Amino acid sequence: MAKQDTFTAEEWTLLRLAPSLVAGGMSAADPSGIFASIKEAAAGASGMAEAFKANSTLELFSSLAADRSIPGMPDPKSMLGEGTREQQMANFKAAVLERVKAAVGLVASKASPAEADAYRNMLAGIARKAAEASKEGGFLGFGGVRVSDAEHAFITEVKQAAGLA
Repeated sequence: MAKQDTFTAEEWTLLRLAPSLVAGGMSAADPSGIFASIKEAAAGASGMAEAFKANSTLELFSSLAADRSIPGMPDPKSMLGEGTREQQMANFKAAVLERVKAAVGLVASKASPAEADAYRNMLAGIARKAAEASKEGGFLGFGGVRVSDAEHAFITEVKQAAGLA
């Protein structure tokens, strides 16, 4: 069983930020505007809260849920890099996937197998919930698809990075 003091401050910050970064990565996978991004972020937060509640018997999740401090955010420039908007979105997605791999690796090495499985599934669930939060490709709410091909691809990449695929 893993608690906050099982991890360094930097590791704990990574574990706390990875779920939010996954939701942000979904917005980068298929950018659709500010309102869609807000819906995706909110769905990611909701998915994280649901995972915390569903796994409250696991010490890692109860510790994550209990931590009310505001974690330091990564430098946006380091995650976006240089280049066109499309290149920056690709860089951001790659940075998110690197952090997913690192976070899952930490949990796998320092927490119980049940906590590691729950953390992996939480990240994949957040990707799915964020993707389903708004339609892609429509106009004023008409038409479009619930989950675009680019979003499906990012869900698959998150699952692979988390060791689920």
